This record gives sequence, C-alpha cells and structure tokens, in this order.
Amino acid sequence: MPASMMEGVVPVTSTCKAAQIPLAAAADASAATAQTISLGFELVRAAACTGFSMARHWCRPLPSALGQPLGTLIEMNGATADQWMAETQLRLVEFFESFGQRRTGEAEFLKLFTDFEPCQELISARDPGGLILETPGLRLWDVSAEDGHQIDNYTVVFAPRAGHHSNIAERAALFLRELGLSRMAIVEQKCAEEIPLYIDGKRHRENFEGQVDQYRQVLEHLKARTGRPAHLVAVCQPGPLLMATLMLHPELGRSFGSAGAPMHTEAQHGFLTDFSRMVGPHFIDLMLAIFGRQVSDGQAGHGRSIYDGRLQVLGFYLLGWDRHLANFKRLLADLRSGRVESARRQMAFYQWYNTVYHFPAGFIRDTFKKIFVYNELIRSRLSLFGRTIGIGDFPAGVPVWALGGEKDDIAPPLQATGHMDLIHSVPPKDKLTLICDGGHMALFRSERVLKDHYTRIAEFLLERSDPAGRG
Repeated sequence: MPASMMEGVVPVTSTCKAAQIPLAAAADASAATAQTISLGFELVRAAACTGFSMARHWCRPLPSALGQPLGTLIEMNGATADQWMAETQLRLVEFFESFGQRRTGEAEFLKLFTDFEPCQELISARDPGGLILETPGLRLWDVSAEDGHQIDNYTVVFAPRAGHHSNIAERAALFLRELGLSRMAIVEQKCAEEIPLYIDGKRHRENFEGQVDQYRQVLEHLKARTGRPAHLVAVCQPGPLLMATLMLHPELGRSFGSAGAPMHTEAQHGFLTDFSRMVGPHFIDLMLAIFGRQVSDGQAGHGRSIYDGRLQVLGFYLLGWDRHLANFKRLLADLRSGRVESARRQMAFYQWYNTVYHFPAGFIRDTFKKIFVYNELIRSRLSLFGRTIGIGDFPAGVPVWALGGEKDDIAPPLQATGHMDLIHSVPPKDKLTLICDGGHMALFRSERVLKDHYTRIAEFLLERSDPAGRG
C-alpha cells in the first residue's frame, strides 16, 4: 500500500520526533509564562487602580503646590502608571507568545517528517458511484458536472504513474470541466501492491502492453456511454502510452493532448534522458535487482515484483533540491511567524509529495528503456501486440495539442512538445503547441498556468467537440 518517504529513513524520523519534545515543552512553557505575566500585571494594575482611586477620592479637595487639586494630580499619575504597566505587559506577553509561536512552528515543521498521512484520494471522486470502471491497475472515475452537457464527448485525464497519487491531475481536470468540458473523467493509477498477479487464473503483466490494453478498455467504456470518442489528455508519464493506444485504436479518440509528457526525449537535453543514456538500458535491471522486492502475503498483489516508489521520489527531491530547500525555508518561516494559510498549503503539498506509490517492475523497466533510453515511439520502433508503431502512425484528422514548461526539469519543454513537428497527418489548424513559464508541477497545479494556458486548451477542444444531442 502507499508508503511515506520517511518510513525508509528511521534515524531521521526518530531524531525529528525527539526534537519535537523540547520544542513542544518550550512552547507550553512560553504560553504558561505569558499567561502568568498577563494575570500578574492585571492583578497589579487592578490593585494600583484601586489605590489611586481611593487616594484621589480622599485628596480631591486638597490643593497642591502646583496649583491644581491634589486629586487631579493623583488621577494623572494613576493614568500614566497604568499606561506604563499596560505597555510593559504587552511587550512581555508578545515576547513570550512570539517565542512560543516560533517553537510551535518548528515542532509543526518536524511533523512533516514524522507524521504519516492516511491514503490519498481524489477529492472529486468520494462518491462511490463515481467509480465507473476498474481494471487490474486503474480506476476510472466519472467527475462530470451535474448540470446539462453542451457536448457529448468525455474528456478523460490520464494521471501519471510517477510515485505519487493520481490526484496530481485533479486540479487541471476540474478546471477544464468548469470551462465547458463538462463530461469529465480521471484515470487513477493503483499502487503496485494493489494489482493482482493473476486475473481469472491468467498471469497479468503490468508492463507497456498491459497499460495500453487497460487504456483501451477505458476509452471503449467512455465511448459506449455517449456514442462519441473522448478527448484524451495525458498528464506527464502516460503521454507516449496514450498516444500509442490512439495509434492502435484511432476510433477511440476525438483529440489527443499531453502536458509535461516525455513525448520526444531526444528533442532537448535533460537530466533524466542524458543520465539514462549514459548508464545504458541495463541500469534499470541492476536497480530492480538491488532495490526491487516482491509484494508480501496478505496484499492483493502478492508475488508481484515491484520497485519502491520512495526511490523515485527521492530522485525527484535530488533533481530539484534547490527548489525544495527554498520551499522548506519558506514553510518554516511561515510556521514560525504564524502565517497559517500559506503554511497550510505548503504542508498539504508535501504531505502529498511524501506519500509514495510503488511501481510494477515491468512498467518501470519498459518506461526506462523504451522512452528514456531508446525513444521508441519517435523512432518508430515501439512494438506492441505484434505491431511496430511510431510517430508517423498518428491518425489523420485527430486534433493534437501539447503543453511544456520552460523550467521543467523532468520533461524539458522541447521533449514535451517536440513531437508536434513530426506529426504530418494533422493540418496546422488542428495543432496547438504551448510553452508556459513554469516548472513541472506548475503544469498541473499553477493557477496562472491554468488560467493562461488551459483556457486556450479548453477553447481548442470545445471547437472540436460533438454538440450534445446530435445523431
């Protein structure tokens, strides 16, 4: 089942848990001190107020050497003394409250590395009735709008199998839904430990062929619901696989699009592709031999060989360590300063980021070799079900779009969009290439990217949709 990144680094987790104890104690002591100081000053101020009031009452008629009634002078001194005590009280209480807030924030920050969150889910798919198809490795959720539909086509967003829960694709899907693509579905990838090794007594392989076969089932199911093929949207990793599915079954796609996908891994240098070609195709076999394992008894995938998703996410951390370090610094500063809303968003993101999903060994092996080392789809060498296909097999007349990010260190912009120039079967008017000023995660989560670029994607798809109710 899904695991936490921190479960594999027990010494770090234990150290963070130990550090929380004195931080929490210091925060509690500061809160108690601030309360004691406040109460003490309130008592002193009340006593002083009573004393000054009594003195003012008895001395009001008496003259003073300054030409004013003595009672008036006592009243003025009483007000000055009360103001001084109030300001002193405020400064002392603020100091201890600030000290306590900083310690509390630091303890909360450490929880990021010690508290393991429950399994993730799609927020928009909590209704069990939304699950409309389940295959060995996928779940298809219907997250359509409840109101009337202007078009018959579903838009189906295929989430990546990249070490994280599939809700990475949810925000983009719901944004497109609000722009008129109201029949919306999301494909969720299961954790490898959930995928049975045998289905009806037959060995199930969760490699490229196994994924493409399940993609086909998804697309056939959606077409059967409306009689129309769906708009296909690949978020990151599914891009080449979804395009291959469309090439094998062109009748199942109304359009094809991908965001941040490794579509043409030779179009631009990138760390992942350069590293993959430097170490060679057998490197992944070595990694699986060292870090792979079999699913244990008592789980649905018992006996299946898998690759630990924590290693994948650790690689993402190392790849973007400077950005993550800056994020952690900002998160710690927000927590220490009590900026709750900003801290909450960052905490939610990293709680999601640190919850990892494991990979079927066959899938990670095929991805490494076929996409990152050999770029087989672009080189027209991708062999599936006895056929060899390539970019030249993209079906004529199927509109296509691609979105890349200038700062994407997973799939650099030309890797995400370079295939567009190689698709000659589609006229220019039915092709849309977009590059945004953002990194990999921004392609699916950034409000600015959604507004500036997914709005154009929605317009592109709506113009090429089948109006509802037409035969």
